[in-house]
Amino acid sequence: MGRPKEYAREEVLESATQVFWEMGYQGTSVGDLVEETGLHRRSMYEEFGDKEGLFAACIDHYANETARDWAALLAREPLGLENIETFFRNRVDYVCGSRFKGCLLVKSAMEQQLFKVEVRRKLQSFLADTENAFYDCLDAAQQKGEIRQDSDCRTLAKYLMCFLEGVMVMGQTNPSKKELGLVVDRVLLTVKA
Repeated sequence: MGRPKEYAREEVLESATQVFWEMGYQGTSVGDLVEETGLHRRSMYEEFGDKEGLFAACIDHYANETARDWAALLAREPLGLENIETFFRNRVDYVCGSRFKGCLLVKSAMEQQLFKVEVRRKLQSFLADTENAFYDCLDAAQQKGEIRQDSDCRTLAKYLMCFLEGVMVMGQTNPSKKELGLVVDRVLLTVKA
């Protein structure tokens, strides 16, 4: 019979997620992970396989814990443009707040050539889920007459994803909340046009 675990998996995932989030995948060493999580190297390899295995578990943790709250803004009933506006106002508040340190998924997407297929699929799936949530809101908005009937909701959903990723990158340059709010206004007008 093996020794019992001397660590809490969720605490390790939270700590490791924060390290990857701040330093990026490539910038994070196994030593950084051991130091920040308190997990022994042997335990890390036994539990997660390797650094990439731990990163994959962190992506799942991020999707289930951190991103869940803001993703729920898009899923609120009734679906429509109000959800999209609320979502982007929330994201602007976040990127202009003192706790902003970038977006783990956007940072990771920029490094995806470093990952094996499984991790790339996880990242792509999470981003696709967000795009599909935009699509669902846009489709509902179209049915309610909030946007034009001839609008291509799939293309608009991709447009909103590009904007979201841009907001996350712009957040690194200490943007003005007022200025980003005006850009959100312009994006929403474009969606309605």
